[in-house]
Amino acid sequence: MTENTIKNINFDYIFNEVKPITEYGIKKKQETEPFKKGQEADLKIEFNKIRAFIESKKRRDIIDVLKHVKNIHETLERSKNNQVLDEVELFEIKNFLIQVKKMDKILKTMSIDDLKLTPLPQLFELLDPAHENLNTFYIYDEYTENLKAIRTEKKQIEKNIHLLKKKIKEETEKKYDVKFNLKNEITISKSQKDKVDELIKDTNLRVSGENYLNVVLKIKNNDSIDILEHKYEILSNEEEEEEFKIRQNISTEIKKCYDIMHKNTRIIGETDFIIAKANYAQKTNSVEPEIIYSLEIAVKGGRNLKLEKTLKEKHIEYVPVDLNLRKNVICITGANMGGKTVSLRMIGQIAGLASYGMFVPCQYARLCLFDHIYISVGDDQSIEKGLSTFGAEIVNLKEALDNSHERCLILVDELAGGTNPKEGYAITKAVVNYLKKKNCITVLTTHYDNVASDEEIQNLQVAGLMLPGEADILKINNIDQISKYMDYRLIEVKYKSDIPKNALSIAKMAGIYSEIIEDAENYL
Repeated sequence: MTENTIKNINFDYIFNEVKPITEYGIKKKQETEPFKKGQEADLKIEFNKIRAFIESKKRRDIIDVLKHVKNIHETLERSKNNQVLDEVELFEIKNFLIQVKKMDKILKTMSIDDLKLTPLPQLFELLDPAHENLNTFYIYDEYTENLKAIRTEKKQIEKNIHLLKKKIKEETEKKYDVKFNLKNEITISKSQKDKVDELIKDTNLRVSGENYLNVVLKIKNNDSIDILEHKYEILSNEEEEEEFKIRQNISTEIKKCYDIMHKNTRIIGETDFIIAKANYAQKTNSVEPEIIYSLEIAVKGGRNLKLEKTLKEKHIEYVPVDLNLRKNVICITGANMGGKTVSLRMIGQIAGLASYGMFVPCQYARLCLFDHIYISVGDDQSIEKGLSTFGAEIVNLKEALDNSHERCLILVDELAGGTNPKEGYAITKAVVNYLKKKNCITVLTTHYDNVASDEEIQNLQVAGLMLPGEADILKINNIDQISKYMDYRLIEVKYKSDIPKNALSIAKMAGIYSEIIEDAENYL
């Protein structure tokens, strides 16, 4: 699909509404490619997965797991490049392994062949030597005896330093009748000059700060404390070195599991994206389409999702449409405001969604896959290229014709409607004659007579206005009310040369002055 097609069938709007949870799911969505002719079997497998999640009671459990899956791509790449991971990165790996284990347990109950994770219990054991099974990580004492011994000695030194300082603290409080605060400081008012002098001279205390009112003192290290703190610093360096060796060893083991973990991220992304499609299918009452090999599109109760939402916001009911496109060229004719363009977009939307492995908005659909999908509608002016509506339409048509040797779905709204009627009819008729020989489905809306007067052309006609009596028409003076009288159904008709003409009736119902209406009728 071209960007123009994606926009005009509202595919971009719908695809944005499919919302994976994880960064892996978002990446999978961004990289997804359409299924084309020849990939029908693969598409059916994709639909089976979506259906499995729609039917499964475990979908909510997997969603809960997905919410806890974080992106470990950079961490994995660092391990692959022989970088030593830090504790935060090792926590990320451990959390990922926990979520893989949980998701694997759920997926196994669903038996979806392509969605099989590979838990890594040995790697998890390495990250959880204390067997806590908690979603936390630190360098455990259990990693090495040396680390355990260093930390034990450090704790003892901390305890000894605390005892020495506690003794000094108690002796100072008793000797000078003072009190240390929670920060182990003594604050003395400068007005107590003698006590301040006494405390400053004490060899166990040092001035840590002062202002114009007070002097603040703290315990001063003695030789015993200095020796202990020096030993503590040496042990801290030894602990850091030992922890580095442990992290280095774990990082090496993670590197060995790189391929498996990378594959697990891919499966998580695919699972996430499929669940997002399943969620959207349920939200929009979309169904699994039947994929066939022959050139055909059949839809019962088809809807355009974006328009349906817009109408719902205005409290207007959407009228679903049935259609069965069996021939290479189909002309949709009928009343103005009869929903021909809406039906055209809906056809493209359903074909586009199916090609991207999504359920489609209707009660039932049967269709084939295409190599290309094109749509040209009357509002495709290009200011940048200096193209009129007709010019832009012809550029779009040329692109479709260039690829018509492959299987295409070509949707054209009012071909050549922006030029004079004689040339417009001639171009339309010639394009129809050309495309009816191609292995494509081409759907055109037109107001030109005789375009569908050919047994090789399928003609669908909007049922049209169910006009009230003349007196009732005169009471209608608001164009928004016309939809109440419009039957949007598409009815197949046989080779009619003339198409319905409702423009004057609609003009009358919209309140155009009777003088103008009568003059127009005289011209007809």
